[in-house]
Amino acid sequence: MSEPLYELDQAGLAALTEVRSGSGGGGDLVLLYHYEGFMDAGHAAEQVMDHVLSERFQLPTVGDEDDGNPVVARFDADRLVDYRAQRPTMTFDSDHWADYEEPRLDVRLARDAIGTPFLVMYGPEPDTEWERFTAGMVEVVEKLGVTLSVNFHGIPFAVPHTRPTTLIPHGSRPDLLAGYTPWFDRAQVPGSAMALVEYRLSERGLAVLGLTAQVPHYISRSPYPASAVRILEAITAATGLVMPVQELHAEAQRVEAEIEEQVAQGDEDLRSMIRGLEVQYDTVAGPTPRTNLLADQAARIPSAEELARQFEQFLAEQDRDSDR
Repeated sequence: MSEPLYELDQAGLAALTEVRSGSGGGGDLVLLYHYEGFMDAGHAAEQVMDHVLSERFQLPTVGDEDDGNPVVARFDADRLVDYRAQRPTMTFDSDHWADYEEPRLDVRLARDAIGTPFLVMYGPEPDTEWERFTAGMVEVVEKLGVTLSVNFHGIPFAVPHTRPTTLIPHGSRPDLLAGYTPWFDRAQVPGSAMALVEYRLSERGLAVLGLTAQVPHYISRSPYPASAVRILEAITAATGLVMPVQELHAEAQRVEAEIEEQVAQGDEDLRSMIRGLEVQYDTVAGPTPRTNLLADQAARIPSAEELARQFEQFLAEQDRDSDR
């Protein structure tokens, strides 16, 4: 019989119980999760995770404890991660190895601006044992009493940076998906552990929401803070968690100004492409949006096959970069 893939941390569980009691009892408990290594155009999820794991959302440290995000559950990353595919970083200092960034797949505790606790899971995407891993995730969600799990990432899409970032929502509760523009009907794309977790949670009848941010394809490999802001706003709307985003807003404005400067200095082909994307976006998401984008050929939205190819191309470029 194989060893379990995860263990619950008793100190973390005690901290979770304490902070939930201090916030008014049980109530809803949200899990935010994203796994690195699959796809994250615009570094959307990375920026969201950096934000929610920043000092402002940590718990007060106690005694010698220097981690404001206590571990509630930890998965065995040594079994799940292929180190040759996702090589950990090591630091060489003069004449010796000084540090090793151990891969970790932990569920951690945080709290929002008004003290409401929530859980965060951020780490490398498992390379192996996806079914055992997802089964473990379902067990953790049930044991911890998570009422809503939320995952998110960015994808490259044919949209302009001059328009608001749009999300493609997906999940198990229709009420959480209401109010969003339907961008396409059906597509087959490369799978991910994050998507499989969502699929298995849905099968189990557990509430789960996925948020996919559309990042302008021509800047999808650079940080795009506007996508992180949009994801955080959607998380707040769906969960009620209070997570101020003023700093990310300011960064998004700075990046937008840089993009505008580069576009102004670019060639006419680039500006013409962006104008075409603006027309396409406005046709879809304007005051009277189409009800089904694929049914209207006037709006040149990528087909399911084209979207799958964009996914695969983006992943191939990431793989080439990691091999350099």
